[in-house]
Amino acid sequence: MKKPTFDKVFFIRLAFIVVLIIIAVVMFVIGKQHNIYFDNKDWGDYKAYQFVEVQVDKQDSMELARRDRDVFTVVAQNHTIYIDAMGEEKTVKVHIPLMMKNVLINIPALMKGESQDKWMEEFVIETVSYSADETVVTDETAGLLGD
Repeated sequence: MKKPTFDKVFFIRLAFIVVLIIIAVVMFVIGKQHNIYFDNKDWGDYKAYQFVEVQVDKQDSMELARRDRDVFTVVAQNHTIYIDAMGEEKTVKVHIPLMMKNVLINIPALMKGESQDKWMEEFVIETVSYSADETVVTDETAGLLGD
């Protein structure tokens, strides 16, 4: 068996592999996609606004009425959020943690000056599953199937 040699070609290949790994890590961090859900609902003592306009970065703004929730899909970690709640305006810079896919932002808490850990939390989407043994009735024929 031939002894490995640490010549110029070996170090060029090693440097190329290291550069590829660094590029992959940078692309993962920069290109990470997040969903930012905005919630215009009552939160503790804070009441929801009748009408709110929200904009993230340079995307089109969206309008939320009382008890509405909507989502922006963004790429990267740092974002600028602009909120106009019935004449009360606020611009906030937000850093989304890398491994959070979905983030929920409560607008009334944000507008009242609470800290970021109060108005921003990870949003977990709940899924419901059922077994094949269960009968699911979705219309008015419920009484015809019996027990």
